[in-house]
Amino acid sequence: MAVTRVPSEQLSFRSANTGEHLLDTYLEDAEIAGQRLDQLMGKLFSSVTGEIDAFTFTYDSTSGAEKMNLRIGGGATNEIASFTQLFTDLNNFKTTALSDMGVKQAAAALSEANALASENSALAAKGASQTAQAASETARDLSQTYANQAFATTPTTIGENILVAQLFGSLFNGSSLNA
Repeated sequence: MAVTRVPSEQLSFRSANTGEHLLDTYLEDAEIAGQRLDQLMGKLFSSVTGEIDAFTFTYDSTSGAEKMNLRIGGGATNEIASFTQLFTDLNNFKTTALSDMGVKQAAAALSEANALASENSALAAKGASQTAQAASETARDLSQTYANQAFATTPTTIGENILVAQLFGSLFNGSSLNA
């Protein structure tokens, strides 16, 4: 029995998005740069996982030559960004920050030592102040005692002196010894 075949130029393909096409023309239009549709799809999808594999980013961390690379499909790897200056600047900032931190730590240690010395001086001054206050209170008490003694004995002493003056005054009145 003979099989009747329809030539591909006569098969129509109807797309819900783009309308009706001849299948032969549609498939030929899908070929780009002389590559078959399966070759083009192989550039976009992994043949192992079926995942999209169109772009591959890699990072080269070689010191002084840090850069990011991009590979599209199976093509060549191209540098898309250089980070050399960025990492140089970051390392300079880190060095400066560490140096500044050392200076700040030294200043903090000096400040701590000065604060401790001030605290010790304040404690010594407080001790001296308390000693001076105690000496002042003792001097006050002694002066009060002496004042009380003087107040208590002053009328007696004045009276004795008046009596002596009267005795000597009348005794020596008219005498050649009278001054």
